[in-house]
Amino acid sequence: MFSIKTKIILAYTVVFGIMLTAFAAIIYHSNKEAAFLRLNTNLKGYAISLRTEIEDELHDNSTLNLDKLTSIKSKGLIGERFQLFDRDGKIIVKDSILSRGSTPGLSKILNGKFEYEKERINHHKYHIFWNKFESENDSVYILETAASVKDVFDDLNRLFYLFLIIIPAGLIITGFAAYFISKAAFKPITQMANTAKNISGENLNERLELPKAKDEVRSLGETLNEMIERIDNAFKSQNRFVANASHEIKTPLTVIQTELEILEKKMNDADTQESINNALSEIENLTKLTNSLLTIVKLDASQSKLNLSNFRIDELLADCIQTLNKAAMNKDIQINLFIDDPVEINADKEKLRSVFLNLIDNAIKYSLFNSEIKIRINKSDDNISISIENSGHGIPQSDIPYIFNRFYRSNEIRAEINGSGLGLAIAKEIVELHRGKISVESKVNDKTNFTVILPGNIS
Repeated sequence: MFSIKTKIILAYTVVFGIMLTAFAAIIYHSNKEAAFLRLNTNLKGYAISLRTEIEDELHDNSTLNLDKLTSIKSKGLIGERFQLFDRDGKIIVKDSILSRGSTPGLSKILNGKFEYEKERINHHKYHIFWNKFESENDSVYILETAASVKDVFDDLNRLFYLFLIIIPAGLIITGFAAYFISKAAFKPITQMANTAKNISGENLNERLELPKAKDEVRSLGETLNEMIERIDNAFKSQNRFVANASHEIKTPLTVIQTELEILEKKMNDADTQESINNALSEIENLTKLTNSLLTIVKLDASQSKLNLSNFRIDELLADCIQTLNKAAMNKDIQINLFIDDPVEINADKEKLRSVFLNLIDNAIKYSLFNSEIKIRINKSDDNISISIENSGHGIPQSDIPYIFNRFYRSNEIRAEINGSGLGLAIAKEIVELHRGKISVESKVNDKTNFTVILPGNIS
């Protein structure tokens, strides 16, 4: 598909080309008609001069003076020739060139219905004028006069080739002019489009730069800025609601959890204790969801700042493994950390802790019983790569493009494993906050490998 700018350039060029071609055709045909009109006038004048001389000579003599007749010339003609016929078509004065041409019906000429014709004789084009006249003794004669049209067609051909140069040159100039004009006209729109592409939930405070001219483009920009303002206000209102609701929910959840834990210690009935444990498990899930929502709100509001410090990332991963080791042991899962040398990084320790806790916890949840989770750390000159590999359910290829989206969970595992669909979204935003990248490779019922790449030094 062509862009609007390209369509405008093509439209301008095509329209101008049609106009230029039509103008050239009109000029060409006008010049052609004017040239032949002059030729007809000159040829008729030549015929009148010949006829006058012939009548005079026939009046004074019984024979014609051919030398005198052939010496008659007419201004504006080249290659003048003539022949004289009687009314029966018999040639009285013969021309060696014209005699090779065709003769029209004499009846038409005698009736005055035929005057001009064009004919090619001996590879040369001639314009021919037939004219009848009567002498004083009532004899009827037919005079054929002709002149070469070579000069006329030479001039027309020069005009034609001139147009062949002017029209393409005009189209090229028009195309370039239309390009630069449309480029200047679309420049403010292009700038606004580029700015709009970079506006997201993290920088809704930005606005489109408006052109100085008070035209339709500025009006469009002002309308878009007003729309962004409304979206920003709605976004802030939503974040305030989520933050306030999460804070309000967090306090009663803590109270309920505390009361249930105290109640669990006092109860001796096994069924009641199991019910309390189930309730505590659900409360823990709700607490995680609340904390995740608060984290999301902070990230969206750009309130989340990096608290940078130097620490060993291998020790951080070992600490995360220790924290989640009990959950791994419940599924007979062995977590192994592979590292060649200690790796130090300058980053936000607590935020990265939440990333790796989430990734390792997911690896445990989606691993098969009695399997292994492999965690590898590799350091290059500029980057640190951490991969977490597990064997289990795997991720369908159709889900991989969406797993880092908020609240996205695969339909195949939604009913089997609890979760909010926020963990990977938060992990991605924290990694990107560190100017890093997170990716995944997976096959269904096979291995899944999450890879986090971080710069060695965040400044």
